[in-house]
Amino acid sequence: MAESLYWIGRYVERAEQTARLTEATFRHTVVMGSTAEAEARRQRHWAALIDIVGEHTAFPPGGPDGAEESVPLHLIFSSENGNSIVECIARARDNAHTMRHQVATEMWEALNRFHLDVQRPGRRRQAASGAESTTRFCRSIVDFSQLLQGVTDSTMPREEGWYFLQAGKFLERAEWTARTIDVNYRLLVGANVERGDHDALAAAAHDPQPWGTLLRSLSAYESYHRIQSRGIRPTAVIELLILSAVLPRSIRFSIGKVDAALAHISEQAPGYNGSEPMPGASTGSEARREVGRLHAEFAYQRLEDLLDRGLHESLLDIQRRCYRIGDLVEDEFFAHRPLTAQDVMA
Repeated sequence: MAESLYWIGRYVERAEQTARLTEATFRHTVVMGSTAEAEARRQRHWAALIDIVGEHTAFPPGGPDGAEESVPLHLIFSSENGNSIVECIARARDNAHTMRHQVATEMWEALNRFHLDVQRPGRRRQAASGAESTTRFCRSIVDFSQLLQGVTDSTMPREEGWYFLQAGKFLERAEWTARTIDVNYRLLVGANVERGDHDALAAAAHDPQPWGTLLRSLSAYESYHRIQSRGIRPTAVIELLILSAVLPRSIRFSIGKVDAALAHISEQAPGYNGSEPMPGASTGSEARREVGRLHAEFAYQRLEDLLDRGLHESLLDIQRRCYRIGDLVEDEFFAHRPLTAQDVMA
């Protein structure tokens, strides 16, 4: 159950993030015009999206021709892409099916109903009929994810299963936010990055629109303007998305939620629900130690520190550490092994 809930959290978050970025890319590129220069810019943005989702091997270098048609279809519907939206929803549904009688009926019905809906051939034809239809489909994915989060919030007991779901969701979110910032940073600063991160960001401030699109793709546009009163500035955007302690999609916030979830699993949950600790769950857990170390670093991190080190390198390091945390969670909590005689007797 723990493993299934962990991966439900990851797959649903992955589907939502793919939908958010696809919608944002469509809305940003559709107004670029039809000149040769605009077409080249549009191609770069679609190539950046491919890079974020890690599907560059499925397309020729620099992105495919007719990206507005081929890229969304691959990211949304392709059965050859294991991380496409419909495949992620199908895997989340399969995980819920394995524990059908251990989750709330509302949670199972929400997942199953949406899985059946996106599998309909008519749904695919409608979503592929144009940019507006595709963006509406992507919005429906985001709405489904928000619905599922609301159902789980209101139905699941706050014990180990709940915290594994939260750990999967927020670890996936931290990875995606780091990749999204990294790829967009390199796309938007271009050759200026060779002059250093401080100068590159200052030079990129002349065009705030793509930075606004980055904020929208991570549901941070309105939050940014509540905090900042001097318009959209690249440094302020990056600081908010990486280091904010209150923005739900910032890297720091997400890592904090993973840290809290693993703390409940390994230290607090066994005490208040009367269960035995999970295998591998203890204060000596490597996964707990790794995520706690990263969370503590964020508490004292400044944007200047990230820029002095190199923003690209800093974000790559965050991604690597998130991957390591995921591997440690898998090894410590879910690794399948034959039971020994001592395990059986215990």
